[in-house]
This record gives sequence, C-alpha cells and structure tokens, in this order.
Amino acid sequence: MYMKKYIRWVSRTLKMCKVERLDQFRISFDLNKFAQHKIDRWLEFAVARQVQRLELDLLDGGDLPQYIGSCYNFPVQHFGLNDYDYSAQPRLNKLPPLLHNFFKSLKVLLFKSVNLTGEVVEFFIYNCPSLEELTVHASETLVNLQVVGPSVKLKYLSIWYCIALKSLKICDTNLVTLSTTLSAARLLLVNVPMLIELHALGFPTNILDAMLPCISSCVLSQLEVLKINSDITIFGKHSEYGLVYLGKYKIPQLTMLKKFVLVLEAWEDRTFLDCTKVIEAAPQLTEFELNLIWIKPKRSKRECRKVASCPLHHLKVLKLYGYYGRTSELELVRYFLENAIVLEKILVDPLPLDNFRIEGEPRESKPVRIARKYAKLQLEREVPSHIELVIL
Repeated sequence: MYMKKYIRWVSRTLKMCKVERLDQFRISFDLNKFAQHKIDRWLEFAVARQVQRLELDLLDGGDLPQYIGSCYNFPVQHFGLNDYDYSAQPRLNKLPPLLHNFFKSLKVLLFKSVNLTGEVVEFFIYNCPSLEELTVHASETLVNLQVVGPSVKLKYLSIWYCIALKSLKICDTNLVTLSTTLSAARLLLVNVPMLIELHALGFPTNILDAMLPCISSCVLSQLEVLKINSDITIFGKHSEYGLVYLGKYKIPQLTMLKKFVLVLEAWEDRTFLDCTKVIEAAPQLTEFELNLIWIKPKRSKRECRKVASCPLHHLKVLKLYGYYGRTSELELVRYFLENAIVLEKILVDPLPLDNFRIEGEPRESKPVRIARKYAKLQLEREVPSHIELVIL
C-alpha cells in the first residue's frame, strides 16, 4: 500500500515539475524490481534535466538490502549502454546529445539496492568528466571493478555490501576517500597519492588479511583517517573476538594517521585492549573513537586488564559511543588515562549506535539511563579534573 501511494505521489509531482534543469534528484524509499517501469521513467526525467547529483536509495526500511533477487535493475537500455562496447575507450560523442549532456554534468552518483555490473559502473567513472563522488551499496551483480588512470576525476568512492564482488582494483588515481567491504573481495590499492581516508567494513582480522598484502606500505603511511566497521550480519562472527587475534599481526607504521574509528558489536564483556596494537602503530594519532552496537552486552565483576605502557604523545580526544558500563569500557578509558600524555577531552555517550539489526534506543529509555548512571559512577572519579569529561 505504502509503495503504491509513494509511486503515485512521485509520478504526480514530476508531471507538475516544469524546470529545465535540476541540481539534485533523489529517490529514497523501499522500492524493488516490481517498480521497475516507474523508476525507469523517473530516471528519464532526471536525465532530461541534466541533473548533477543523482541518488537512488532503495534500501529496505532505509538500512537493509532488498531480498536477493528482488533488487531494481539499472536500465542500461535507457542510457544507451545496452549495445555499448565497454572495452573501447570513452566515447561520449557516440551517445545522443541528451545523454551526452547528462554524463558531462553528473557530479555525484549514489545507488543503493540497485543492480549494476562492473562495466556499467566503470562507464560512469570513465565517461563523466565531472564525477567526484560515487556510491554503490548492496548491488547483487557487481563482480569486478577497476578504477585506474590519472584521467579519473573521482575523489570519493564507496562500495559496500556487494555480495558478488570478487575484486576491486584502484591504481594511479587521485582518490581521496575509499569505503569498501573487505571480506571475500580482493583489494588492490596502488599509487593513490591523494588517499587519506579509508573506511573498511569487515571482521577485524579479515580486514587485515585483505589490507596488508594488497595495499602498499606507502599508501598505509599516508592515511589520516582509518575506520574499521565490523559487522556480524555479513561475517557470522562476533567482532570483539576478532580483536583477540590482532596481536599476531605486525601492524605497519601508520605514520600520518590522525583519527582511528572502530565500530563493534557489544557482546558480553569482552576486552577492547587488543585494538591498542593499531593505536600504538600510529604515533601522530590525535583522536580515537569507539562506536558500540548493543547486541548482548553484559556487566561483569572481573578485574580490569592492563597492557604494556606505550606513551601516546599526540592523542587529545577520546570518544566512546554506546558506553554500557562494562569492565571492558572502563579498562579502555584507564589505558588512555595512563598513556595519553596530552589528553584533553573524553566524550561518553551511552546511546548505542543505530543499526539495522536492532531498533535504536531512545536517549531516555531505561537501558540508556542505566548506562549513563554507570558511566558517571565509573568515570567521574577516574578522570582528572584537568581533562574535560562530557557524559551525554
């Protein structure tokens, strides 16, 4: 019912729209292949108006990928690509003027729960001279993708939850930010001198297994922001367990890293201290952020663990989201209090990170109020007065 009402509303709105050009065209609703014809027509509307920012977000409920086999399929025939020789060099001049102008004007492209092949994605990359930002999430048909060559203008690339992806090759480009899933897919990342931000989705040890052999040390040494997002729904393992095995890795020096973000599920009361292996490999680190997704957290009465001291000369900010009041969180705070010589601020938010597997807790719900109480009891007596402690 909601889908039909939404489709009618969008179609009526577009019929009344008389503008000749659009800066942005965005569809964000739970739609699938059963709305194929209508979505095709909406895209034709956007193309005709030389839209600069095209966003097609068809995730189920705004977060979940559509069921396998039900995704909307990108209409290559409407973009003149059904008979296109993808192996050829870029040839925009072979396309009709309307499509030629659309590809020239496009700056931002976002597809979520839309099936596209690697060839189609590469066509956009190599034939859109102004394209700077590209997002493909939850495509079932993306298998291989290559982003190669200095002529590519792309600055921000995000490839997530593409279950069929086997290889991702990025070489000789000026990419600045890369977000990608590192599981079965093979990543090759070479000669990307502008890359300073990497967001990796995967089980922690899977991420390192994928990263270390395939990313040159010079690329790792130039990163300024590293975000590791470990997701149990894809990898079938508790992400906190993955931290235990970090000790077996020789983490390369992350000499330019300024910010390290870790997203984990909170199970029982497992320690986070193994993540300090990455922290200690980043001598210039100024900010550490931990985001917890409450799955089955449990407070225990175990003693706080300690690890060998390692002075952190530049770390100034510690952020903890989803603080539950477990010993594992307290011992992590103590680690930073003992080692972060110039620590200025600790931000604690008991509200867990929203995730599509559980409903987001309201800020004043009983579990969050209890977690806030534990945060105050544990930290107000631990944190010295010269360090700003903020508990939301």
